Amino acid sequence: MKTMVDAPASRRGFTLIELMVTLAVLGILLSIAVPNYRTFVMNSRMASQTNDLVTALSLARSEAVKRAANVTVCASSDGATCTGGWEAGWIVRDAAGTPIRVQQALGGSSTMTGGADVASAITFTASGRTTIPTTATDATTTLTLCPPSPAAVQGRAIQIERTGRTRFAPVACT
Repeated sequence: MKTMVDAPASRRGFTLIELMVTLAVLGILLSIAVPNYRTFVMNSRMASQTNDLVTALSLARSEAVKRAANVTVCASSDGATCTGGWEAGWIVRDAAGTPIRVQQALGGSSTMTGGADVASAITFTASGRTTIPTTATDATTTLTLCPPSPAAVQGRAIQIERTGRTRFAPVACT
């Protein structure tokens, strides 16, 4: 009975041709997989950042009802006061201005903008409704979350209704 030690040198390991074919197949697979992986990561980032904001809005609404007082979600660059843009992060704070929850800045060069009616803050009342003016033509206000340019994936439009209901939908970013 022969063992591997007794096998001739030509029967051990890979040949140069086998190695080259394997590397060529690996190169083709990577050229297909890497762009798809990048898209997967960007979609995951958009979903995560959307969920962070929706969670903060839901927390603010439930805390407003629980405390029977206004609770505000506002853009915050320092985690303590309502200053800066939405990309810099946001805080949920009670009527006295005490932070309940702090969210750090968005990662991955994402941008978030709000319309004129939600430039920097959204306030929920003790009934769970927002303070969107009833004279506003639209019963919702929207924050738009966009991936870095050029946008390989869709952004998200986070809509907050006057009733306090929050939802999101895909949106094309430029």
